Amino acid sequence: AHAALIARGFAEMTRLGEALGARRETLAGLCGLGDLVLTCSSPQSRNMSCGLALGQGEALGDILAARKAVTEGVASAPAVVALGARHGVDLPICQAIDDVLSQRKDLNSAIEALLNRPFRAEAL
Repeated sequence: AHAALIARGFAEMTRLGEALGARRETLAGLCGLGDLVLTCSSPQSRNMSCGLALGQGEALGDILAARKAVTEGVASAPAVVALGARHGVDLPICQAIDDVLSQRKDLNSAIEALLNRPFRAEAL
């Protein structure tokens, strides 16, 4: 599941980046894939630690209130989803994150929706 999240997250990031004029090789480097892997693999990551706490049933408001540092994904999730919509880019993981953070879906419903998506080719 962890590897699938990173792989599919990278596909989303690449689709959006290319739609905005980014070069694929830039996204495959440290500032793209490297940052994604670190964010998805380190409990010290503010975004990952926030997601882990949400998964353990903590309320977003409580998580953020206990922090001194900004968890940038909370504010950027709706902006990324809106940007993808403006450019016609499918971002199901970003949408699921935004849905959970905005309380439009609970975590289990968001995961179920992602797992029930139709299979597609893995190629970017």
